[in-house]
Amino acid sequence: MSRLLTKLICCWGLTSGSFSWAQTPNHVAGPSANAIATFHKGTAALEANQPGEAVEDFQQVTHESPQFAEAYFNLGLAYSRLAKNVEAVQALEKSVQLKPSLRGAHLFLAISEYRLSRFDPAGVAIRKETSVHGGDAQAWMWQGIIDLALGHLSDAVDDLNRAQSLDPKNVDILYHRGHAALALSRQSYEAMYKQDPQSWHVHQVLAEAAVESGDDAEAIEQYKQTIALAPPQSGLYEALGTAYWRTSKLPEAQEAYEQAVKVDPDDVIAEYKLGCLQVDRADAAGGKARLTRVLDADPSLPMTRYYLGRAELQLGNNEVAIADFQRTIDERLDDETTKQAYFQLSRVYRRTHNLPELERAQAQFRLLDKQSREVLQEKYDRQRLHADRDTRIPSAPKGPEEVQP
Repeated sequence: MSRLLTKLICCWGLTSGSFSWAQTPNHVAGPSANAIATFHKGTAALEANQPGEAVEDFQQVTHESPQFAEAYFNLGLAYSRLAKNVEAVQALEKSVQLKPSLRGAHLFLAISEYRLSRFDPAGVAIRKETSVHGGDAQAWMWQGIIDLALGHLSDAVDDLNRAQSLDPKNVDILYHRGHAALALSRQSYEAMYKQDPQSWHVHQVLAEAAVESGDDAEAIEQYKQTIALAPPQSGLYEALGTAYWRTSKLPEAQEAYEQAVKVDPDDVIAEYKLGCLQVDRADAAGGKARLTRVLDADPSLPMTRYYLGRAELQLGNNEVAIADFQRTIDERLDDETTKQAYFQLSRVYRRTHNLPELERAQAQFRLLDKQSREVLQEKYDRQRLHADRDTRIPSAPKGPEEVQP
């Protein structure tokens, strides 16, 4: 039973072991004992995931007690479970007519309308839910999803920000929030492009989009066009250098990083990447000098010790290299970095003929390598199963599945 369900405020009250009906304004008689029993039977069927039986029970209840809002509500939920969204809408509409403040009723009415691609009535329904029950994160999430479907991107972002503030760790909310923010960003970029197709900002956005899609060749071309049009900016040269590095164009990458540092000598990120690249290109002395300055300026940059260790190894400073690699392991950055640090330690220990430490480092490397290959295989299997498609869809909250009298 969901928390939403248990918090529903109903017109029923349990008193001395029996149920008492809170009279409606026109004093319509409450449901019979038989209707109450059938209501509970239908609720139990919902809980047991037997929506077909639940529909029969709730239909009987609503026939006997046509003013029983909660019975229509649960009837709508049962129809929803059966993917009979038209019938679900009819039942849920009746429930909100009888009791407009019934928590969750407008929410599930909105969800059923959304599933029928009837976004306008879905928007009307969900706003009635959030206006009355403004503390419900699920309701705000669905308002964001529906606003997104309606093309109201700014409203969708606001809705999902509200949902996230109410339930900060909800992965569904975070996913839809990111999706809405991305859609709003695309809209802004399209408007920017229409205003000035030759703006350097347009080329920068196209470059960033190419990076996101893994097209580094396109990113390089777009960054080059951006740099040709924009005022000198170290960040643009640094991004260009990184795109070159990913395509194994190391001389071009180094030239771009050097330009970044020339434009802004205080750009620690650019100098950090330049130092790491110099170590990769076997310029141990140059890389060490840069990375030592970086370490003094910003000791939080994650791979500095690892690359310093490699520089010291190239320079023959074995004990200093061991200390740097051990510091990298102790930082626990990620499994891949730790694995590579153990690999480099193995090289040092082999060079210094320290067989016990060599065996220990090799054992740790093999363990982490085995784990990383298993993770990659698991990821490959998932992608093959789903053809690398995003299988997530907006899911209804788990409940209310029962409305207790």
